[in-house]
Amino acid sequence: MSDRPIYLDHAATSFPKAPGVAEAMVRFLNESAGNPGRGGHRMSVAASRAIEDAREEVAALLGGDPERTLLGPGTTHWLNVIFASRLWRGTRVVVSALEHNAVMRPLRWLEIHRGVQVDVVPAADPFGVPTADEVAACVAEKNTTLVVLTHASNVTGAVLPVAEVIPKVAPVPVVVDAAQTAGSLPIDFAALGAAALVCSGHKGLLGPPGIGVMMLSPNFEVEPLVRGGTGSRSDSEEMPEQLPDRLEAGTPNGVCAAGLGVACSWLRRHSVEAVQFHAQRFAGRLGPGLTEGSKVRLYGWNFEAPHTGIISFRVDGLDSGELAASLDREHGICVRAGLHCAPAAHRRIGTFPEGTIRAGIGPFNVEADVDALVLAVRKALSLGPAT
Repeated sequence: MSDRPIYLDHAATSFPKAPGVAEAMVRFLNESAGNPGRGGHRMSVAASRAIEDAREEVAALLGGDPERTLLGPGTTHWLNVIFASRLWRGTRVVVSALEHNAVMRPLRWLEIHRGVQVDVVPAADPFGVPTADEVAACVAEKNTTLVVLTHASNVTGAVLPVAEVIPKVAPVPVVVDAAQTAGSLPIDFAALGAAALVCSGHKGLLGPPGIGVMMLSPNFEVEPLVRGGTGSRSDSEEMPEQLPDRLEAGTPNGVCAAGLGVACSWLRRHSVEAVQFHAQRFAGRLGPGLTEGSKVRLYGWNFEAPHTGIISFRVDGLDSGELAASLDREHGICVRAGLHCAPAAHRRIGTFPEGTIRAGIGPFNVEADVDALVLAVRKALSLGPAT
């Protein structure tokens, strides 16, 4: 086994990070670690500049307005901001059957404690991907306050038709969870027409953990979930009205913002289209390689439909958790087994409660990584060497 891990868990988080990310974070701590907006001295100004440069890079990559591009703890935080602001007793939200617990847990809490109605689109697709017409029909059944859709399933990698949904359900606002697609698929937020888009910095954006993004359209406002100091309007005990300050209370995570900015800059130079092509090419090699022995079943994979670099599979006769542990221990291959924080998706595709093994391909994987997983699974099945 090589000392270098074969990392195929990019749906959970990216590794390695984009070139320059770690160096930018160290540089921030060594040279720019003042408190941004909390003073006029050079260190405070340098910290503010690093954060605003990162905001500009994120907005440029994802097609948003920098003034309405918010940086905060992560996707989960921003989803909770939106839900707490827009959903209350008597409101209704429509979701797909493939949502992550970052969506479903706060919505179920609101359902129980605030009386929010949560409805799941009944999709005909066996793996839960709704059509735009199916979403629109569900929205039209009753007054709907919000539509929330994952851009791509974190379990199967299937891409949902959010661009087709948005005009069909207008004027109902659509919130897009792009945790699995930002940096992995091309996104132009302004052209998409969504009310809001949220994503993580540590997945496809190739940045550090601890920071995420929310983009707001010009006609979609949310109230702060957290209130406090902003470094601006210190004469007032009310939150300032202007963005980003209104939604970014407290000292911002400058060190992670610096890393995220460098990551987005690398993605812009390298191009998200190139990342997408790389992942889909290798996923197209991995899927058939795994299933050649007939004892491996893929879930949600459709070669003719839009897809990220995720392959979710189970092996007949083998426990997925034990196999994943063996892949790590004996072959140095890092994949994830289980329910992937998305039990609703696993119920929909018929893999609950055991779950699946999920391999996620990233921009720095090579052909040998994919082939190593195929060979290791075949060895576990005693199928012999690849042909």
